[in-house]
Amino acid sequence: MSEEKNESLEKNQSLDNIEAEDILAAADGIPLPPAIKKSLWKSIGRLITGLVDVPVALLEAKSQKIKSEADGLSIVTKQAAEAAAKEFGANENLINRSVNHFGAKLLREQTNRESVINQATKELEANPPIQDSTTEIDDDWLETFSRIAETKSNEDVQLFLSKILAGEISKPGTFSAKTIQTLSFLDQTTAQYFTSFCNVSFEVPQFLDSMTCVISEPFGSAGGNGLASLGLSYDVLTQLQDAGLVKHDFNSYRHIPPAVFSLPHSIGTTQLSFNLSELSPKSPVKIQVLNFTKVGLELRKVLHISSNAIYLQKYKAWAVNKFKIT
Repeated sequence: MSEEKNESLEKNQSLDNIEAEDILAAADGIPLPPAIKKSLWKSIGRLITGLVDVPVALLEAKSQKIKSEADGLSIVTKQAAEAAAKEFGANENLINRSVNHFGAKLLREQTNRESVINQATKELEANPPIQDSTTEIDDDWLETFSRIAETKSNEDVQLFLSKILAGEISKPGTFSAKTIQTLSFLDQTTAQYFTSFCNVSFEVPQFLDSMTCVISEPFGSAGGNGLASLGLSYDVLTQLQDAGLVKHDFNSYRHIPPAVFSLPHSIGTTQLSFNLSELSPKSPVKIQVLNFTKVGLELRKVLHISSNAIYLQKYKAWAVNKFKIT
């Protein structure tokens, strides 16, 4: 048996040992504000049982035992076989193959959904939000999310999905349905390119997403392959644009006050701040940048980004010279 098959078998065996009640019990023990807890129950209900009211009933009475996925699969396949036999009758082998295929598909989708909600629950447990939400997670958003989550077996994608779900449970409206759909179509190569893009991104936490961009000016024109040494050639950038992650303008500018660079800010994950001098400009300065789309900004929050040493070195020299700062 190959290592890949062994890993798949181990993963399935570990999921087999987790009952739906285990996930529910773990979620029940997380200290969350009321509205956020309710959104978590709704999410567990949608992704595990397909019903929103089951977790709520479990919380209130704990009287109804949730069937395991194997029991549910047995019922569904049995009923499907009986219905097919009545409808087609003749070819029993064809019916059995169809039912087996359908059953395997259901089990695979269930496994994927439960893996995502299990990781999302752990994310909330590790980083429980303190402030309660004013709204609950949207049913239509949750339905879209569930349909996409059930098709994703890749562990990295499942991790991204779990972080998105945890973020949406904590603060509904954080991630758009378009962001989930974009992630579902994102191939590994494009994801790696986007990570490289995020690794050189400029962010001022104090201003949330309003200042987040890539300052391309230290390297020259992005459209003229100025960022090629960072793994962000013109072709790579157009690929990110086609994926809906970067805006379609290589000649964008922002007028940024020099005082912004004296605030704590980051390039990738490296924290920086500079000191203004008497020679620092008093008015906002025009700076060439590349901008994220709304989807790009949202996906940036769930990526494992780092920093690019080549960009950092040039950025620091550029900032000191441009704004007369130290």
